[in-house]
Amino acid sequence: MKFLLLLQGDGEPRLQRDEFERVAHDAGELVGGELLADPQLSVQLPECEPSQIDGYYVIDVETRERAIELARLLPDARAAGRSVEIRAVMHPTAADF
Repeated sequence: MKFLLLLQGDGEPRLQRDEFERVAHDAGELVGGELLADPQLSVQLPECEPSQIDGYYVIDVETRERAIELARLLPDARAAGRSVEIRAVMHPTAADF
């Protein structure tokens, strides 16, 4: 099962995530991830407040519980003003076109 881990919040977005990356990579569960540019540089359609999402990881794990276990390794899950949202990734819709 693939999950998207959304890194969000008001606190410092450039936290050290080495432990999470090492554990997920070594287990073959880390698909990818990126930090995002400052929300002030984004384009919102329609115009609204920029989101507080500043990075993400995609993981491929056996269970939801494993996704939660990995997410807890992220410092965002413990830092004041930060959080990690765990969302299941549905089947790709692009294949339907």
